[in-house]
Amino acid sequence: MLRSIGLWLAISGTTCQIITDHTCADADTNRSRSFPPRGLAPPAVAQWFREALPPRWSGRPLDSTARERQLARWSAAEYMAARKKGEVSCEEYVSSLVKRAKHYREMNQFMNWDNDPHWTERVLDHARRLDAQAAQQGIDTLAPLYGLPLPMKGTMATKEFISSAGSGVLHHRRAREDAEFVKLVVSKHGIVFGKTNVPDFAASLLTCNYANGCTLNPHAPLLTSGGSSGGAGSAVASYLAPVAVSEDTGGSTRSPAFSNGIFGYDPTRGHYPNAGNPGMSLILDQLGLNARSLKDLVALDGALCDYDPSSVPEKKIQDLRIGVPIYPFVEAYVPSGGDNPWGFAEYPTAWVPSREILAKYEAAKVALRAAGAQVVEKEWPSEEGTNVLAKAFFLMKMAGEAVSPYYHSFGTFSGQVAQWIHDYLGADDVSIADVIAHARSAGLGHTPGRFMELELDETKFSFILQELRLAGQAAWNRLFDQEDLDLILVPGFLHVPTYDCVASSTCEHQVKNLTSGEIRSSAEFSSLHQIFMHSLSMKHIPLPKMMIPAGLDASQHPVGLQMMGRAGPKGTVGLGYSYDAEALKTVAWDRKGSSGGL
Repeated sequence: MLRSIGLWLAISGTTCQIITDHTCADADTNRSRSFPPRGLAPPAVAQWFREALPPRWSGRPLDSTARERQLARWSAAEYMAARKKGEVSCEEYVSSLVKRAKHYREMNQFMNWDNDPHWTERVLDHARRLDAQAAQQGIDTLAPLYGLPLPMKGTMATKEFISSAGSGVLHHRRAREDAEFVKLVVSKHGIVFGKTNVPDFAASLLTCNYANGCTLNPHAPLLTSGGSSGGAGSAVASYLAPVAVSEDTGGSTRSPAFSNGIFGYDPTRGHYPNAGNPGMSLILDQLGLNARSLKDLVALDGALCDYDPSSVPEKKIQDLRIGVPIYPFVEAYVPSGGDNPWGFAEYPTAWVPSREILAKYEAAKVALRAAGAQVVEKEWPSEEGTNVLAKAFFLMKMAGEAVSPYYHSFGTFSGQVAQWIHDYLGADDVSIADVIAHARSAGLGHTPGRFMELELDETKFSFILQELRLAGQAAWNRLFDQEDLDLILVPGFLHVPTYDCVASSTCEHQVKNLTSGEIRSSAEFSSLHQIFMHSLSMKHIPLPKMMIPAGLDASQHPVGLQMMGRAGPKGTVGLGYSYDAEALKTVAWDRKGSSGGL
């Protein structure tokens, strides 16, 4: 059961001015008091988190009626069905969620409580307008979303809500045009339910920024909410909304799902429109969804992509073939001599998920077999003694020089940010240098400005587009086609991250010597290492991915596992499918029932 938590806002020795009834900022820097002060060394940042995020919330309990609690527990599918039948109004449902969002605002799921404290009124106004439309024109005019409130990721451009992308220098700016996904939701009669918290331009696995603070996890105060869509993940897990919009560059949909014990759907790139969300790389970013149920993901996906979920053929579990490869997710390493810009484990050393994550993974395999699924324990094939996936991901060279799709593809980041600021905000008085200068760090695991400073190498970026993506896709699909797999199941990440261990890079994981077989525990681990192999290594390939909740570990912390699909529908060769906007709407579900998606 989720435990309510709160944020202790007292910071000793700081002179503050109260901005609202819940936020206090440094008079000289406008720093939220739920973000660490400047100048602290990483161990001190870790200690600050331990002191500022206490084990229990001492705040007042939420005073809610039985009806309000019922509405909060509803899934998105249940709400839409009830609204269609006239059993609830848009206003009643939205009002119940707004009440919860206000009560838990110190957890920082949403942004801009300080400088736009009445933003929820605009959400309610939209609900009332839809109720009036239904009364005048009929309930069917609200199809297909029927006024479902959807929190939008804080990086997305919105005209009605502040569009800062988590940057302090843009804290008061609004967009002059909505992002394409926002337009899509509104056209389907959904409601934009504010903006969820993000790190500066989504460039961290900690959902923190100095203007809005750090987002808390409803399961425990020191657990991170994941990132960069941690506001979305925490909002869904805290029952502020059944579904929220996320975005994934290298794990930013799946990391919050893992940390908050919910589903995280990161579809094939292009499945949802990305324009108006600045992104970090031209080939990695993709909007997605966090949700408490798989049924809601399917229902919402059908509504947004214009198909009837009941038309998707169901496959009996006895007919499912699920791969469980060891490399590169159970034993994670870069091959000797491979491209390794982030300092990951290199052969013969491998990083292994924590004991508790591995226990959940093994239990899942047992449960699948017991249910009749065909669990396939096979590896990607080898050629000349080298795993073909390892070769395609880490050993390809450009004129003898290493090129990394996990490093050099970020060279477009600063340009994308600058273009978004100009195109959507019209804020030509704010430069990319200003954004970088305001991207405040918080220990070793939260350095958002670092990514924006990476330089673009045009030749290497072209090599990624023209060579590495095709080679990666061909290698990835070898295992799927060789074993006729529907999907693969892998551990979600290597460890369960907490704020203090991320700040000091001391998160615990396991290290294995592949020569001797010896396994030992280690507590020297960065946040980027946590997600590198499990969610970033394959992102240059357009394929569907989903984090699924696997329950709680012995410490009552959520644990997740990942499902990943084939890169393109079964039988396809090359990346042609990834440029077909209409085909991409359904590639994730593969209507023909073949193994091509999730």
